[in-house]
Amino acid sequence: MILNSVVGVILLVAGFGIYNILNMTIYEKIKEIAILKATGFSGPSVVSIFLQQAIYIGLMGGVIGIFFGMGISYGFSTIYIGGNVPGGGALNYIPMSFYVPHYVEAIVFGILTTIAAGYFPARKASRVDPVTIIRG
Repeated sequence: MILNSVVGVILLVAGFGIYNILNMTIYEKIKEIAILKATGFSGPSVVSIFLQQAIYIGLMGGVIGIFFGMGISYGFSTIYIGGNVPGGGALNYIPMSFYVPHYVEAIVFGILTTIAAGYFPARKASRVDPVTIIRG
């Protein structure tokens, strides 16, 4: 339960990072968004553009994170510690669990977090008034 809480907090912090990235992207591209809206793009179309970017970030981050995490976990599982378990058995290596549903949960939660983190800046971008932005 503690492990799931820690992982959840880490993913939540990552979501805030993605929110910050997308918010800064919108701030930097506000004139381009205004031009898109002036040429006929609707609010939902603008939201769709930034949600696609958020989903891409979530997918790539999830896949890279899973492979990186599995590699680190495997590396730790090969570390020899040479100890005895109080019950009488031997514990020679650091015990690691490679339970696949945990990895799937991490990817799904990461993607859902990025979608949520991407929606709010995208909604902000869809409400841009093109005339106000282009004027100055």
